[in-house]
Amino acid sequence: MSAATFALLGVGAAVPEQVRGNDDPLFEPLRRAAGSGGEHALFYGNRERRVLGPGESLAALTAKAGAAALQDAGLTAADVERLYGYVSVSEFIAPNELYAVHRELGLSQGALVVPVNADFANFLMGVVLAWEALRAGSIRHALVAVGSAWTRNVDYTQGHAIGIGDGAGAVVVGAGEGLTLVDWGADTFSDEYGAMMMGSRPESGLAYPTYGIAPAAGVKAFLNSGMNGPPRLVERLLTKHGVAREDVTLISHQATRKLMDHWAQEIRPREYLDTFEQYGNMVHASMPVTLARFRRELRTKYLVMVGLGIGAHQMALLVRV
Repeated sequence: MSAATFALLGVGAAVPEQVRGNDDPLFEPLRRAAGSGGEHALFYGNRERRVLGPGESLAALTAKAGAAALQDAGLTAADVERLYGYVSVSEFIAPNELYAVHRELGLSQGALVVPVNADFANFLMGVVLAWEALRAGSIRHALVAVGSAWTRNVDYTQGHAIGIGDGAGAVVVGAGEGLTLVDWGADTFSDEYGAMMMGSRPESGLAYPTYGIAPAAGVKAFLNSGMNGPPRLVERLLTKHGVAREDVTLISHQATRKLMDHWAQEIRPREYLDTFEQYGNMVHASMPVTLARFRRELRTKYLVMVGLGIGAHQMALLVRV
């Protein structure tokens, strides 16, 4: 094994027990607006989602995913030198609740916590940052853990709310083989800053942090860079390494079938794995949860994970299986 070979050594996931179906009365405003077009026409395809109940801790759920990843890697909390990731929406504006995950897992005082505020690509960016620290020789093992509970922070009159679910996922990154890290790519669309955002919305009677898509700029970003950016980014990464589409399994951000079906058509991977119908859009956590679900069923030479985020940015990670 080459000392320069780094991989995802373990994967883990956790979702709440409570299931919320599309027939929940909470979604009645969305059912009434279904034929109105606009944003409401862009989000569809999930049947269920998982939801944290009152008093249930997102930090504890994220720590559960982290513990599962450590167990899968055959490691313990004492082996973790850095904790990358993000918990959203955090209990406080600062510090991020990732520090509570550190506490829940019993990580050492010397384990550095690195909150990655890069919605929705927090997971991929955390893996890349961990990988770079490993390549620099600064650490031996890192844990990347992300948790999302946006069911508490969306406006249920808005179209995107239909898909939102809660969940958490994690990976251990270190020297080894298996899910071997090959390369990554990214694009930044800073002209879309503000098109989608999390913030208070007093004009809608929502004083707590609430996700929203700007009616004009947000929908435009969705239909342009959102639809077409990830296929271009993946194509660039595959071409760079001479990887054929038929050798690729794809796992992506999972916001709506409209995006996912378009990406499937444009990228044309051999397999496209998701947990969207059952778990909905877990925002930051969809990719690691899906990876944990299908880890033992990967049948291609390569795995590509691709995500996008508000801000706006997109990331793709190429992994050799």
